Amino acid sequence: MQFYIGWFAHPIFNGDYSEMMKTIIRERSLAAGLAKSRLPEFTPEEIKRIKGTHDYFGFNHYTTVMAFPVEYGNLQHYDADRGAGTLSDHSWLDSGSGWLKVTPFGMRRILNFIKEEYGNPTIIITENGVSEKGEVDLKDSHRSYFYEKYINQVLKAYLLDKVDIRGYTAWTLMDNLEWATGFSERFGLFYVNRSDPNLPRVAKESVSSYATIINCNGFPDPALGPHDCLKPGQEATSAPLNDSSVNFLGMKLSADEAETGLNATFALLIIASIVAICLTIGFFLTKRSFKKKNVDNIELERKF
Repeated sequence: MQFYIGWFAHPIFNGDYSEMMKTIIRERSLAAGLAKSRLPEFTPEEIKRIKGTHDYFGFNHYTTVMAFPVEYGNLQHYDADRGAGTLSDHSWLDSGSGWLKVTPFGMRRILNFIKEEYGNPTIIITENGVSEKGEVDLKDSHRSYFYEKYINQVLKAYLLDKVDIRGYTAWTLMDNLEWATGFSERFGLFYVNRSDPNLPRVAKESVSSYATIINCNGFPDPALGPHDCLKPGQEATSAPLNDSSVNFLGMKLSADEAETGLNATFALLIIASIVAICLTIGFFLTKRSFKKKNVDNIELERKF
């Protein structure tokens, strides 16, 4: 943790890198024959200037991993300094992203780590969500499950552990560009139909469950009977508009029809090319034969 959160949070909240990080990098640097630690040192003036320069702790969280020790020898590298590898438990639920496993238990633990490590600062959870991939399905029950379990862990950290949590932001409102994966991994509560030039937004089922959590300000005790907040207005949902039609030679066709038309057009072009080549060769041979016949006639005339 000191090489992830601590690398950035320690200087801002405590004025310097953690002692663990400084010691490990210094000892590994000297063991490799370097004159000093590869980790830069803050001057007293810098420590005084940066310590406490925060308004709140903005925290993005998606998943949890298990760590195990790894020996890198004298390799001078961030991963070697960290000295750990990570893996996931195969029993954890998958998502549309290979790196993201559904692990709500980790949320409460990491919030308590921040509380203990940095003096219980004000925390705003700026990103938390889950993805899907493949065929569009508005019945995203896995997302409803994700938000219910993760937000419940946030609530436990707030109410039971007294972590100073002031805000929570779901990632994300609607499907968007996800870095190198483009539009293939979708985190949105709303589906965006990108085959339509108007880019209509369509609510997924998770919108209703997330709205219920907000409307109830948490999770009503089922022992007290049905609560009024559990009956929110029905969200307007409709099937995704998978308009995959394309314009082909002035006609509006489906993708399959356009592909068939394109293949047929390509085949006709090949046939036309072959016919043109054959006609050219035939014309050349005919012209050559005609020229030879004229030469023979001229030679016969000269003989007579």
